[in-house]
Amino acid sequence: MPRLVAFEDLVEGAVFWGTEVIADADEMIAYATKYDPWPFHVDAEAAQQTPFGGLIASAGYTFSLWCQSFHSVFRTPDTEWAFLGGYELHIKLLQPVRPGDRLRLKLTIGGKRRSSRGDRGHVESLHVLMRQDDAPVFSVELALLMPTRKPT
Repeated sequence: MPRLVAFEDLVEGAVFWGTEVIADADEMIAYATKYDPWPFHVDAEAAQQTPFGGLIASAGYTFSLWCQSFHSVFRTPDTEWAFLGGYELHIKLLQPVRPGDRLRLKLTIGGKRRSSRGDRGHVESLHVLMRQDDAPVFSVELALLMPTRKPT
């Protein structure tokens, strides 16, 4: 059984790395065809004529890659974060994600405070998807709730 990570276990400034995810061209196009069919997301030829100079992932597809890498931190065979949910997200699209890009999540724990209820805590975190060349391409500032081990 995995070890449960609670509010008290998270240290401000701690950094966690997610597993690498790859922006797959076919998946990018399939996602965008259904949900975000701009030419620069679905048509390689048309995308060449845009300021992007080629296909790029839609924000929704990039968000799904973040979720995939996020789960590799929160839910491993050895540990599972006692995550009660995120309640505030601030997303930034920093650079285009292109087919074949290899991305890895860098998650940094920010400020923490106990809830007035005492049985949970608020945790600020910064999640940055880093491209294979270490360029940040996508970030999420996420405020989340975690249960405490010892209610106050």
